[in-house]
Amino acid sequence: MRDYIDTDYLILVSSDGKKTGLEIFNDRIEKNKWPIYDKTPQLLNVKVGKNVIFYIAGSGEKKQNFIATAKIKKKTYAQKSVRDPNQEFRKVLFYIEFENLTFFNKSIHIRDHIENLDFIKNKEKYGLYFQGGICKIDEKAHNYIVSCSN
Repeated sequence: MRDYIDTDYLILVSSDGKKTGLEIFNDRIEKNKWPIYDKTPQLLNVKVGKNVIFYIAGSGEKKQNFIATAKIKKKTYAQKSVRDPNQEFRKVLFYIEFENLTFFNKSIHIRDHIENLDFIKNKEKYGLYFQGGICKIDEKAHNYIVSCSN
């Protein structure tokens, strides 16, 4: 739970595991069930009503791209000790469901916009800001990313 500051805007990151980041994203969205792990940074910020942008990390198709936006609709705690099948060493604490899922008309490659993203302080090592599966952003960054998708 690094540097917790309440925000209404989050980036959810899908990275490679047993499948590519995009395949894992698609599986989660199809089920509308996104696992949040017990050691995920920004746990306190994962609340109903928060706005999220989805980012694909890793090495496969759409890598290093923002691809969609949504709002957190529901949070459901895992009933027992559950492991994510795509990230087998991660214990799921709870799942989130979404509403108002909107896929971007075009993917937004981070390198084309990195200079305009103030939450990334070290532009050369931007990947560090997406480690852990969730990163917080402010309204300005959220609105900028969404505006680039049209």
